[in-house]
Amino acid sequence: MECSVKICRDCKIEKPIDDFEKNQVGKDNRVIRRPVCKECRSVKVKINPKQKKEYDLVKIKIGEHFECPICGDSFIRKFKNDVVLDHSHFDGSVRGFVCGNCNTGLGRFKDNVDTLKRAIEWLNK
Repeated sequence: MECSVKICRDCKIEKPIDDFEKNQVGKDNRVIRRPVCKECRSVKVKINPKQKKEYDLVKIKIGEHFECPICGDSFIRKFKNDVVLDHSHFDGSVRGFVCGNCNTGLGRFKDNVDTLKRAIEWLNK
């Protein structure tokens, strides 16, 4: 059963669950909603459609080998979301294909280089 409210990861405001887009379907057909509300998500710059079209021609297909340029994991692609086309939420430019885990990590750090530098410093303690 879904909660009736959720707190947006970006604006930190508690909002009705319908203010968050459905993202995936989890175990037992449970609907998983995006962590960012529709309003905050609407201000993020979408992927450049012309560049996306170019990358669609070289898409890594299910069953093909992939090595992530960030983490170095090497695997055979099995799922739709295990390899994703990463892009800047500031200008929409495509950076290339990365594994789903690295893409999520970049998103959680909000594509912020200073935050990532602090994370590296933290890990180096």
